[in-house]
Amino acid sequence: MDPSDLMHIYKDIFAKKLVLITGKGGIGKSLIAAALGQFLAEAGKNVLIVQNASLDQISPLFGLAPGYDEAVRVQPGLDVLNIDAIANFRDYMVEHLGQKRLYKTVFSNRTVKGLIDAMPGWADVMLLGRLLFETELRPRHDYVIFDGPASGHFLNLMTTPDSVLSMSFGGPLAKETQRVKDFLSDQAKCTMLYVGVPEELVVSECLDFLPRLLKVSPVSVGGVIMNRTPPPIRLGQNPDVQLKPAERYAVRHSDAAEEALAMLAADLRGEKGTLDSIPMWALADFGFIKEPLPAGFGRQFLTPLRRIDRVGASS
Repeated sequence: MDPSDLMHIYKDIFAKKLVLITGKGGIGKSLIAAALGQFLAEAGKNVLIVQNASLDQISPLFGLAPGYDEAVRVQPGLDVLNIDAIANFRDYMVEHLGQKRLYKTVFSNRTVKGLIDAMPGWADVMLLGRLLFETELRPRHDYVIFDGPASGHFLNLMTTPDSVLSMSFGGPLAKETQRVKDFLSDQAKCTMLYVGVPEELVVSECLDFLPRLLKVSPVSVGGVIMNRTPPPIRLGQNPDVQLKPAERYAVRHSDAAEEALAMLAADLRGEKGTLDSIPMWALADFGFIKEPLPAGFGRQFLTPLRRIDRVGASS
């Protein structure tokens, strides 16, 4: 598929500068973040993928050792940054507030950890503030992609600004928190992409999660991707008993995926408001993926097997 066609397919996502990715753990969120970043970089954009993980899962996809605390260039136009709470506090003080001398004089790792533990929500606010900083206040990239946590933790993360503001701290923390919330609420700049797989349990979680997220999250839902979708199998007049065991399994797997996609389409399109119009795509199952990712992988991987439409499971 031509890159311009793919840009058009994901126009609701690529129109934003910050894309936050979440979904059930273990279904390919990091791979989709890497594919998005690679595709955009190869299209001539400068992209930063941000993680907040105990283990960098993006750099190894490009053949590099896991990195921490500092941006790593994994290919032309594509940087990866994995941050933790202590390093993020340091960068907040030094780069955002310009207090390098104060930080070196007053703070140690133990002091910072104590402060973070003593103030509920502060680490999450600083993480969200880092996304604001990289996207708006130090705009060195055309796109920032946040490879976010699994949906349960992501929901908590999105409620943090309101939780902190409700504590009435006042001062710089309240001001910074409000600025973060206002930024995330800007639908012209920020969006969220939910990633799942076409399995009944995962789809059920998606259908439960998205309406709850919309009630509490400042970030709008920009799209849903169903990863690892098997192609539909049309048997025609062939009776099932004539199939080999592996073929019968493939048929059952394909049928189950189609039923899950149909359930997703029917339930989300039945919602009133934002969810009834969000784009939903099904991506093919690529099976085992070797590292490092080859050039052009992002474009190939992100080419939809089909788009999930309003009426049936797909079109």
